[in-house]
Order: sequence, then structure tokens, then C-alpha cells
Amino acid sequence: MRTLRPPRRTPARVPHRRFDSSNLRVPQLAQHFRETCKRHLAEPVDQASVEHHWTTLRDAMTRAPEETIGYSNKKRQDWFYKIYESISPVIETKRQTRLTMKNQSTATNKRAHCQRGIREAQNTWWQRKAAKIQSYADQRDLRSFYATTKEIFGPTRSSVGGLKDMDGATTITDSAVFCQGGGLTLRTSSTPRSTRQTICCE
Repeated sequence: MRTLRPPRRTPARVPHRRFDSSNLRVPQLAQHFRETCKRHLAEPVDQASVEHHWTTLRDAMTRAPEETIGYSNKKRQDWFYKIYESISPVIETKRQTRLTMKNQSTATNKRAHCQRGIREAQNTWWQRKAAKIQSYADQRDLRSFYATTKEIFGPTRSSVGGLKDMDGATTITDSAVFCQGGGLTLRTSSTPRSTRQTICCE
């Protein structure tokens, strides 16, 4: 029986993170931020193109706040992360209860499991037979090829039963018997023993 797992949530896009500019109100952090910006901007530039200068400025203004003031946290999620340790057991209990309920061996699950097993066994049997027939075809062994094919697909039986005598042990195949004078009581193999049929030939 398969184990039900919670669906994996993938964000549609990468969320945009913002720097915590409120930390610049602290004089020490503001001074450290300015010094970091000067250090990154003072790095030598290998190329003199405008694109390279812009890339250098962008990288410097990005690395400096990362190293000093950091990113801001979403205030609407602070309550969740602050009490996550206390509510995580409750969430885990709820998840396990739901998984147990979904994985219960109900009649529907048993029927689906049985049907799946039968289909897998049938597919395996057909694959083995197909491989066996293909091997005979590759070896040009026509006798084994037709014998194996006959085992799978035939011979088919006719839906019309043969005519038997009164004892029901002998099948009548001679047409001259039907043309004798008078009547002959016969019984077909497809009718009950008490049913009689009289065939007369003129």
C-alpha cells in the first residue's frame, strides 16, 4: 500500500527580499555600512566599459548591505516562527492523523489494490509470452512459433453443439442416418436431457 505524502509546495516565483534599512538608525551600523561601501567601490576595475562600471556599482551596493544591515523579516509571519516550536507537535499530530485516515484499508482501497495486482500479473504474463514468441521468430522456428501462438489464441470452439444418439455417448456424423424412413429422436448437446427433438427427412 502506498504511503500518502503531503504535496510539495513550490513557489511560483522567487520572493523579493528587502534590506532592513531601519538598522541604519544605529550609528555604529551606519558607519560600518559606509565603510563597507567605500571598500567595495575602491576595488580596481579591469574594463572601462559602461556596462562593467554599472555591474561593479550594483554588486558593491548589494554586497555592502548584506554584510552590514541584513535583510528584513516579514512582520506578518513573525508570530508563526516565534511559536513554531510550541505548535510544531500539534501540526505533526494533525498530519499523521490525516495520513492514517487516508491510508486505511477500506473496501475501495482493497479492490483497487487487487485490480492493480491482477493487471500487473497479466502484463507480466503477456510480456513473457511475447518475448518467447519473438525468440522463436528470430530463430525461424516456425513449429514452436505456431504451437505457442495456438496455445494463446486457439483453437476456438464452435458455439453449435454436435448431434448425439439416445445414450448421449456417440456423436452422429453420418448424414444417411437422417434420411432413414420414419423418425429419429435425437438430443442436442446444448439442451437438457429431458428435451427431445424429432428430425424427419422426406
